[in-house]
Amino acid sequence: MKEPNALKTIGEVSKVLNIPSYVLRFWEKKFLNVSPIQKKNGRRYYSNNDFLLLKKIKELLYEKHYSIRGAQKVLNNNQSDENDRYLLIEELKAIQRKVQKFL
Repeated sequence: MKEPNALKTIGEVSKVLNIPSYVLRFWEKKFLNVSPIQKKNGRRYYSNNDFLLLKKIKELLYEKHYSIRGAQKVLNNNQSDENDRYLLIEELKAIQRKVQKFL
C-alpha cells in the first residue's frame, strides 16, 4: 500500500475523485496551480497538494456549481488563506485517521 504522501498517477487520482482522466488533463490547462510532474514517457504524477487542489476544484465546480472562471477567481483570490485552511483540515483528517488506526 502506498504512503499517503506518495505521488499519485492520473489513474489513481481519477479513481479516487471519480472524475475521468481527460477532465483532469483539461483542468491542468485551466487551473495553472495544478502542475503534476510529467515524465518523458508522458505519465503524470500528482503531489498531495495537487490532489487536494483537484479535490477543491471538483468541490467548487460540481458541488457549489461555480463556472470555471468563477472557480479560478475563488482559487486566485483566496489562494493563500483558503488553500492553507483546506490543506490544514485535510492534514488533520489524515492524522485523525492514523490515530484511529492505533486505537
